Amino acid sequence: MVKSNRTFALTTLATALFAIYGGNAVAADEEAVKFLTVPSSSVSFGVGHWNGDRRQFGIYDNLRDDDTILLLDGDIRQRDDETGTWMTGKFRDLGIGTRNLDLRYERQGDWGVGLEYYEMPRVAPYDVNTGISGLGTEVITVPDAIASGTGQDMKLKTERKGAGLNFNKYLAPNLNFNATFKQEDKEGKRHWGYRGSQPVFAVEPIDSTIRQIETVLDYAGKQFQMTGGYFGSWYDNHNSLVQADGNGGPNYLSLPLDNEAHQFFVNAGYNFTPTTRGTVRVSYTHATQDESIPTAKVGGLAWSGAPSSLDGEVDTTLVQLGLSARPMDKLDLVANLRYHNVDDKTPERLIHPDADEPFHVKPNDYKTWSGKLEGTYRLPSNYSVIAGVDYSSQDRSRPLHLGDETWVPYREDLDETTYRIQLRKSLSETLNGSLAFLHSKRDGSDYKPASAGDPETNEINPVNVADRDRDKWRLTVDWVPLANLGLQFNVEDAQDDYGPGSNPYGLTDGSARLYSVDADFAINQDWRLVAWVSYDETKASEEYNNTSSDLKDIGKSVGLGVDGRLNERLKVGADFEWTRTKSEYDDKVSASYSSGMSPLPDIESTATKVGLFAEYALEKNSDVRIDVMYQRWKTDDWTWQFSDGTPFSYGTSQDGTTIYADPEESATFVGVSYRYKF
Repeated sequence: MVKSNRTFALTTLATALFAIYGGNAVAADEEAVKFLTVPSSSVSFGVGHWNGDRRQFGIYDNLRDDDTILLLDGDIRQRDDETGTWMTGKFRDLGIGTRNLDLRYERQGDWGVGLEYYEMPRVAPYDVNTGISGLGTEVITVPDAIASGTGQDMKLKTERKGAGLNFNKYLAPNLNFNATFKQEDKEGKRHWGYRGSQPVFAVEPIDSTIRQIETVLDYAGKQFQMTGGYFGSWYDNHNSLVQADGNGGPNYLSLPLDNEAHQFFVNAGYNFTPTTRGTVRVSYTHATQDESIPTAKVGGLAWSGAPSSLDGEVDTTLVQLGLSARPMDKLDLVANLRYHNVDDKTPERLIHPDADEPFHVKPNDYKTWSGKLEGTYRLPSNYSVIAGVDYSSQDRSRPLHLGDETWVPYREDLDETTYRIQLRKSLSETLNGSLAFLHSKRDGSDYKPASAGDPETNEINPVNVADRDRDKWRLTVDWVPLANLGLQFNVEDAQDDYGPGSNPYGLTDGSARLYSVDADFAINQDWRLVAWVSYDETKASEEYNNTSSDLKDIGKSVGLGVDGRLNERLKVGADFEWTRTKSEYDDKVSASYSSGMSPLPDIESTATKVGLFAEYALEKNSDVRIDVMYQRWKTDDWTWQFSDGTPFSYGTSQDGTTIYADPEESATFVGVSYRYKF
């Protein structure tokens, strides 16, 4: 049996190589073995240039304007046949800010060690001009009054740099030990705000380190398999507090506190019979946050009874049991039971923002029981019927000191049940797919009334815990009408009904739809065409004071790609992508607006990408490639601009801050690279 399977695998690959080696089956099999055991490597280097403006497209690569870049990628694999030792290395984008490097040294079946390094930038896609100085540090100075747009230009950017080390060792044929250490440093400046609810500009100084350690022991036997280990995480923020001087200051802005978490976990599975398997998953996590707080500076903590530390402590317990079985030849059953308990042991603290309005830091506990029962029955002609039920019940602790501190109604118990039925066709050469229907119902205990703010607060239906009925249809089809044509269809439709209920304010209903078609067409042996189109729509309706608002997001996307060979040496291709998104705000309360106010206008954004390439083989192991790309972004988003097109300025302050987002951008890229294979 083993010999038969092995011969099949090699012969299959040999068949793919038959066109190269003709009818010599022995040569084909030898080439198949060589393909699986002899390493191959490649290195690509070149130069490229972006011309234009691409703040939107350059958010995650930091290439925004006219940038000339080095193109450097590679995949190195070396093997020592005598010792079975592999040395591999992959590097991507070494010439730009998204560089990634992965090195590994491994002796097959014995041990291995790996090293990785990566960088990940994020640049805000708008321009900032401000009179505030010291931004990006722990002490900033706000001017008394300057004219808008007369300050200094600023680029808001964060950058992650991470490195990791991995080691694995086979302690026995079925026992493997794996250990990983990672560290990520994040630096930069991020858009922020302060002074309560006022829209006042500030910048959060980013300077933090995250360290993670994971050790795992894997055992894989014929009947019993188990994975167990430890995961630890430490977050260290090198900044603790921002002080804003001037313009009525000082004001103080708190920053994320240092914290750490430790988790122990075990996952196991046992095959009772060839058709019956049980699984168990257990984990326990202890997380703490006990950094000292500079109470003398923070409003609400500068009093004699203020805590010097949050003493945050959260314990999370997870237990999950699973069983899969085949009691009949045509029937499969799956059952799962899950317990998840989040126990917040953080002490309840009394905070005094001022003498008249004390409030509490209120820890909350969440205990959730959930389960699933599913059955699959196989019908003739490769059809199957799948039916199941999912159930979830959550207990949510109620804070001890509510006083006048809660602003929305509270629910202590939350239950949700989902029924699923699906018809599936598989294992067909030309047509596969499924049609599924899901119905879920969510409800819970009576609302505990809120006691702060306007009396209408108690009429709010909080969307995360409100009663809800949801119906969802899902259709997927994979159709091969011709030997050289493949089509994939996907249709999804979901309807949410929050009902009238006793709380009339909030969402009343919602819906989501998705339609997509993908096509893959092999024109001939040398040319291939791919295309896709998709449409998605999300709606939500909400009520307030006997009026309503209908919110809608619409997305449309079209793509087309073609590539092929003009001759034995020259390969060419082209790609086109077009996406349009639109957010609509159908506000029916416009009559109640004050003078000078109006409903929110719609937002429409369009992104277009075009790419062309040509690849010419100089030799059997080398080629040169030319890439040309065009990108265009257009939007009427009013988030950071006024209706007359002028930059947004903060009207509640006099620091001169303005923010401008370019409504239309376009850029072109030309790159030339050389690849050598060895």
